[in-house]
Amino acid sequence: MYRKNLLGKPNPKILEYTSSIEEDREIVDEVVESLIAHVKNLKDLKMIPCDKGDLILKELKSLLENPDPLFSLEAEDVHEAIEIYLTGRIGEDEGYLALGKSRNDHVSSALRLKTKKILIEQIKALMEFRQILLERAESNLTTIMPAFTHMQPAQPSTFAHYLCYIEETLAEYTKALLFFLKIVDKSPLGSGAVGSTSVPIDRKKLAKTLFSDIAINSISATSNRDFLSMVCSIDTGLSVFLSRIAGDVIAFTTPQFGYFILPQEHLATSSMMPQKKNPVTMEIARAWSGEAIGHLTAILTILKSVPTGYSLDLQSANKHAMAILKGTLETINVFSDLFKKIEVNEDKMRKDAQIFPILATDVAEKITMKTGMPYRKVYWEVAALIKENDFYAKIKEKYGIEITLDEGIKKRVIGSPDPEMVKQYIKIAGKSLKKDASDLEKKKKISMNEALQ
Repeated sequence: MYRKNLLGKPNPKILEYTSSIEEDREIVDEVVESLIAHVKNLKDLKMIPCDKGDLILKELKSLLENPDPLFSLEAEDVHEAIEIYLTGRIGEDEGYLALGKSRNDHVSSALRLKTKKILIEQIKALMEFRQILLERAESNLTTIMPAFTHMQPAQPSTFAHYLCYIEETLAEYTKALLFFLKIVDKSPLGSGAVGSTSVPIDRKKLAKTLFSDIAINSISATSNRDFLSMVCSIDTGLSVFLSRIAGDVIAFTTPQFGYFILPQEHLATSSMMPQKKNPVTMEIARAWSGEAIGHLTAILTILKSVPTGYSLDLQSANKHAMAILKGTLETINVFSDLFKKIEVNEDKMRKDAQIFPILATDVAEKITMKTGMPYRKVYWEVAALIKENDFYAKIKEKYGIEITLDEGIKKRVIGSPDPEMVKQYIKIAGKSLKKDASDLEKKKKISMNEALQ
């Protein structure tokens, strides 16, 4: 439709190669929403006959309810398909739609809208996951669990302490996504192809219908995709962190550990071995982080060579961005469901904590504090005694120091597994969670930047 007068009919195979029509299914609602806002603005400015505008709006709203007819048309992308469809429905009156707009500002608008919607869902999902972790932590304050370094038993901890570690990291990602939500939530509408438009579009008013702010510079508004690479970088980092937790869960559910019991819906069986219970959701989550890294690498590699202004290269980045955004949201929800239902084997965790000399550090510190000996000298002595049998008995005999696992976790230091310290963290984290929820609501309702009023 766009090319016929200048370039003639396209070669179908070439059109298939360059077309994004199938990928545009992901953003078709947001494309139509942007067009509806645009037409309403043209009507307000009296740049389009009122009756013609109403006719176009009626058809656009119909497409919003059912966009399927667009994907049976031969078109470069969904933007062209919409114009072809409208021409078939209302004739040349469709042409009013094109005034004061470009595919460039409207595809950017659709991408920002879609990203905003998924970001909001991600933040909600993270907050739900964090709430589950805090509730489970509160009921496991004294559930002894070995902490590991190098996957070797290291020091005494608790299941609550472990859960709060996950929650604190997720809280940081929540705040990062809230920050980038503000960056994404800016309207490019009215920026034209790259240098704006002669139509006196009220960009601030137009923005308020869909966004909280505007992307000011028309070059940036139409050709910038850094908002996508920024958000996808955060999502990929989050996915990598969740992959580490998936690795923990996979290890801790093996019979050799036996710390966790997973809900049945997160398990699968073997086609040959009838006894197998495989932690498949965690395996997929672990693999997902690798896929996310690949998609992010594709986005950055595509963007790195594109000169300023729109080029069709940018179209190819969209599918990778959507894969990251949707895949990360799905993964968060899977983890949320798993940790809501996961069971812990308290006896097995305590048994391992007793078998391995994970109180050695506490013993060495107490000897130093009791005797005034240099810690390194005590460290060497304790290390030597560990090689012998009855390590704890020998320490008691020589220094009169005896310590239990329940005493070993009671370190009155911020961030320790001490039940009182963990309770304090849960209280602080609960307040932070409420603030994040409030901030999300504010960002959804925030007014335009005061400097642009």
